[in-house]
Amino acid sequence: MQPSNYIDRRMWVEGGYENLHLAYMLKQAQMYDFDAFLDIGANFGLYSCVLGKNKAAPIVHSFECDPRNVNHLRGHIRMNSLLDDVTVHPLAVGDVAGEITFRMASGNSTGHSYVAESSESYALIHSEKNSEEYQSITVEQKSIDEVLSFNGRELLIKIDVEGYEKIVLRGMEKTLRENICLLQIEIVNDSHEQIEMLSALGYERVHKIDDDWYFSNRATSSTQ
Repeated sequence: MQPSNYIDRRMWVEGGYENLHLAYMLKQAQMYDFDAFLDIGANFGLYSCVLGKNKAAPIVHSFECDPRNVNHLRGHIRMNSLLDDVTVHPLAVGDVAGEITFRMASGNSTGHSYVAESSESYALIHSEKNSEEYQSITVEQKSIDEVLSFNGRELLIKIDVEGYEKIVLRGMEKTLRENICLLQIEIVNDSHEQIEMLSALGYERVHKIDDDWYFSNRATSSTQ
């Protein structure tokens, strides 16, 4: 744990981070037999480790493109004896394969890093509020539909990608159509477009905690 980092500091001072969110996900895992958990924007692995350790799903796929976070993610997975359960994908998630520009926030706020092609207004809010400096690097990007192949499964999915949600969702439409999914998506800016995209795929909003929205197609899925 690094007290200088925003999320680490919150965990140290408050005794946890996003405890309500994690409790909700764990409760859903008790109600339904999820086949896999997809942690998109895993950061240092809080969700991957907590849900993996509590057997919320037998398989965990963690996606993270910030090289600093990837190192911590791998370390936390090892510390929690989850090497056989968690697969780390050190890349950005989007709609097409290729290379993109990733803007890394200062070492004290790695959770505010973002893909340059996402909302610049979103980044501006963070940089003005936190007086952060950013370094641009090139990272690999792939879509969820390209990396994973699930059909007729129950999937638990968390998406926290700092304004890049629409692009991520576009690259996982096949996965969302062919499986029963519960999604937790952080949406800070206007949510209308994301809601419309998910509604067109048969998803309904089922819950909300702070800036995190929860959607499911369980009631409307033909594969239920």
